[in-house]
Order: sequence, then C-alpha cells, then structure tokens
Amino acid sequence: MERVSITLLLVCAAGFLAAAPTMATEIQKHPVGPLQEAIYGFAVAEYCGLLDPAVAEGFQLQQAWIMTRDGITPEREHADRHAAMKAADWQYDDHGLGGYRGWCRSDGLSAVYRFLLFREAILGK
Repeated sequence: MERVSITLLLVCAAGFLAAAPTMATEIQKHPVGPLQEAIYGFAVAEYCGLLDPAVAEGFQLQQAWIMTRDGITPEREHADRHAAMKAADWQYDDHGLGGYRGWCRSDGLSAVYRFLLFREAILGK
C-alpha cells in the first residue's frame, strides 16, 4: 500500500512540474492595448510614488477617452484593469530590491508625462 502511495505522489509531482512552465507563461508581463497601457502606467506611477492630483486627472481623462473611443464595456474594462495590474505587479516583483528605480525612471515617468500631456491637451492646463 505504501508503494502505491509513493508512486501516486511521484506521478502527481511529475504532472505538476510538467504544468509549471505552462502556468508561469500564462502571466501577462506587458500591457496589451491602449486601455491596459494606461492602467499599467497608472499602476507603475503609483508604485513609484509619482502620483499627484494632476497625474490622476490626466489618467482618468485618458481612460474615459479610450473607453469611449473604443466602445469598451465595463466587463472588458474590468478584465483589462485586472490584466494590467497583474502585469505591473509582475514587473515590480521582477525588478528586485532596488531595481525598481530604473523601472520608475523609464515606465513610471513616461506614464506620468503621457497623463500630464493628455490632461493639458484636453483641459488646456
């Protein structure tokens, strides 16, 4: 009986190990599409401490514009938000201790500038 249990355990472990690479590649590591890009940028700016009221307003304006332009449903917005937040979480974790500083300078500042430029284009301020 013990030999059957060990064999079963080994078969289950082998199945899990075979599936592990597939499970790891299922993580979306980069945003896909304009809405996910905007949400991802906002998440990066938040991680990096780069948010202020003007940046948040620029993001909200851009998000509303993208959703209207592309006819995005609330369900798709929810799915895109989830995917973009997971991508931001993955990127933050992937950069390691202190490595996120370069990520903040590249992805974070880029997103902040996009939101501020969008806000200025829409509101003129």
